[in-house]
Amino acid sequence: MADALKDIMLKITDDDPATRGQKLWVMFALAIFLVASLNWYAMVREPQVVQVEDLVNHNRETVLVEGTVISWINDRYGNGEDRVDLVLEDETGVISVRWYSTGDKPPIGTNVTVMGTVNDYNGRFYLQSTGAGAIWWEPEGLPQVQRLTLSDLAVDPESYLGEIVTITGFISEAINKDAVYTSAYITDHPGNAAHQMQLLVQSAPGVWIEANSKVEITGMLAYQETSLRWAFLTQGPEIILVDGYKPQVNNLEWAGEATWSYQSGSMVSMAGTVLITGNQWTLFGPSGNMMCILPTDEDIINADQYGYNGSAYAATGRLMWNDDRSMWCIDANNGNGTNLIDPMSAMSMQAMLSANPASMLQTPDKQYTLRTFMQYAFEPLDTDGYFVDSQIYTYGQTRVAMSFPSTRTEWIEAGQGLVANVTVSWDDEKMMMRLMVQSYQLVGEPPAPEALLWDDGATQWGYSQNKHVLLNGKAMLEDDGWYLYRDGSSQSIRLNLDLNPIGTDDLHSNISMTWVGRLRQVEHPSEVSLIFTLDDADALDTDGDRVADSLESANGMNINSPDTDGDGDSDRLELEEDSNPNA
Repeated sequence: MADALKDIMLKITDDDPATRGQKLWVMFALAIFLVASLNWYAMVREPQVVQVEDLVNHNRETVLVEGTVISWINDRYGNGEDRVDLVLEDETGVISVRWYSTGDKPPIGTNVTVMGTVNDYNGRFYLQSTGAGAIWWEPEGLPQVQRLTLSDLAVDPESYLGEIVTITGFISEAINKDAVYTSAYITDHPGNAAHQMQLLVQSAPGVWIEANSKVEITGMLAYQETSLRWAFLTQGPEIILVDGYKPQVNNLEWAGEATWSYQSGSMVSMAGTVLITGNQWTLFGPSGNMMCILPTDEDIINADQYGYNGSAYAATGRLMWNDDRSMWCIDANNGNGTNLIDPMSAMSMQAMLSANPASMLQTPDKQYTLRTFMQYAFEPLDTDGYFVDSQIYTYGQTRVAMSFPSTRTEWIEAGQGLVANVTVSWDDEKMMMRLMVQSYQLVGEPPAPEALLWDDGATQWGYSQNKHVLLNGKAMLEDDGWYLYRDGSSQSIRLNLDLNPIGTDDLHSNISMTWVGRLRQVEHPSEVSLIFTLDDADALDTDGDRVADSLESANGMNINSPDTDGDGDSDRLELEEDSNPNA
């Protein structure tokens, strides 16, 4: 081979004129061969797989790095650039990846391969990758995701360190759809949380996420050494809104202006008198204080038809600071999807009482249609109580005394929504305004039963008096009736059973379960004391198949389906016949 190549080179370098044309053809063919060989080499040659710790030796080279994605941020600087910044980790270290002209983004925890050029900027190395195919992964490289609760994480956070988990909870504050970094909290209850954990959100979610929204979040648990606490790291697009739960709009108070900043970015409602001057809309309170409001185009069209100018309304929108007017504004154009003012809805209690309360007492026979909520559970024999402007307790909740014209046959639950026709009167005895209910209609559903804890004690339980509650324990029959006992304790509460209970039948005997009933406080029959009872009590049965949720969960059955395996026989029947409801 070497001799043949030597002969070709000798002929090419020979100066004989007779062979000069042949030499040119040979040189041309050799050039084509060399170029084709180099192109083939460039096509078939793959970059070298390099560990993170060795990237310093490959500056300006194109390499492959295999590792796990531990975070990514889409459009870090919010300028619309098609760029994702990732952090990749292998067993030797971590490296930043700047990915341009991107494709599908891998979930956190995915094992990926990245092709990119090693760059050195002031001693800091990163990979620069371009194109949708610069990062790829196999199906088996996707993370195994566990579904956990905040309680699971609270008990043993170290065991989930670095793992990818999914949790469901309520987010503490509104997240801007374009916010690249957000710090919030995720809680297990929107108003009375038993657990909360810091939530660090990287990358814009793309949609507004309202405060107190119920969300499903996939991410990673990490310990924050600087603040000495655990935090949950996630990406904005990984936050999923749970259908069926709509967060409540916060009601602002004119007297609480110093606290408005805590609601910045959230959906709020403020009642007052609307004043329209040119293109500027302003909302005035009863003491002359004001805030600006930014209407939608439809609001502007409706203003003349419904007479907004000089009238009392509740303005609903997103609370934002307005630099042009140097004041807080309620903005209806920033991601809420509704008008600033809804002229066709019933007037809110806050709008009715906050705008100009004195004028209402001057017309005691005038009826108002009011949209409101019941503050406390209202017994059938009650006639006096309180209306509030929010379904669950919130800071600054507005309430007003009211009177019903007569007793009823049914309870009205705490937090139940109503639309009521009322007049306004003055209560001389208690020196306050009182709403006289002429007629009413229940709307929506009351809040779900509250979960009670035995450790909360009698004082805390008192706040749930007359409400439907959940309580865990084991039912036991005593000489004077049924009692619910705390597991492993002598603490108990009297059970006044439902008419057809399942919690005391043979299928559920001697089982610790979650019970539901109305918490009542009554006099002890033989002692000078008050005791708690659980009225209309029974084991919790969500799907109504007469198998308690606790028993179904313990046996791997579906608490939301009366026939878990779909074979036509109910779960109750299969358990009674000792067959497998999961078959």
